[in-house]
Amino acid sequence: MKAIRIATLAAALCVGMTSVAAAQGTEPPQGQGRGERMGGMLLKDINLTDAQKAQVKTIRDKYVPQLQELRKSVQATGGPPDEATRAKMMDIQSKQTAEIRAILTADQQATFDKNLAEMKARMANRANGSS
Repeated sequence: MKAIRIATLAAALCVGMTSVAAAQGTEPPQGQGRGERMGGMLLKDINLTDAQKAQVKTIRDKYVPQLQELRKSVQATGGPPDEATRAKMMDIQSKQTAEIRAILTADQQATFDKNLAEMKARMANRANGSS
């Protein structure tokens, strides 16, 4: 159960770092953080318009500082996040994901949903100790 919670939190943190570069369809830089790669995975195979790219950036800019603040508070304690902090992180993640999904066309949403399901399945597999 603890492994599932940790994997869920990891997924939430990763999704929270939606990459603007990925949203813009540019090649990610070497040494890019895991959260940025995860954000790129959500938008994989989705060709965004310039307007959508700007909207994704605005959404990301809205939520990243909130998640960073929560991460700082967790780091200050030196332990894993408590249930309340974990719930806040998950709530922020859910809101961000929903807002990004809302700016997509129906076809793009289908791809986004598929990418999200694949990402969740990979996280579940990691939590269960398989690849």
